[in-house]
Amino acid sequence: MPRTNGATSSPETYKALIALDGRLGKSLGHVLYDLVKLRASQINGCAFCVDMHSVDLEKRGVPTRTIYGVAAWEESPFFDETQRVGLAFAERLTGGIDAVDDALWDEAGRLLGEERRTDLLIAVGTINTWNMLGITTHLHPATS
Repeated sequence: MPRTNGATSSPETYKALIALDGRLGKSLGHVLYDLVKLRASQINGCAFCVDMHSVDLEKRGVPTRTIYGVAAWEESPFFDETQRVGLAFAERLTGGIDAVDDALWDEAGRLLGEERRTDLLIAVGTINTWNMLGITTHLHPATS
């Protein structure tokens, strides 16, 4: 039996999540936010979100090699220090709560400031929510 997607089963909550997503993109910048969303989606195995955020990054002019490099970002030369902090947050928080050590926390504050660091933290939680929604309701990327 098909599962109901969140947009139709809880439209007010879905709209609130969309609004939060928009706010975080403005705060962090859309490229950084999409990199974070792509990395968390890779870790969570959400094919729909991996596809969507890869396409979004392509549309924003991010080179294909950089998009592929997200899977191995720690070894890749394609990311600046702010993007590395964002990817580290995505990886640490998606792997478990409270996995951000003091050094990473301080580096994020230095690079992003306090408000954007908090927004990064919330951004990782938001994409994990989207991943849960996508995986649980069996969303799949379009094949054409």
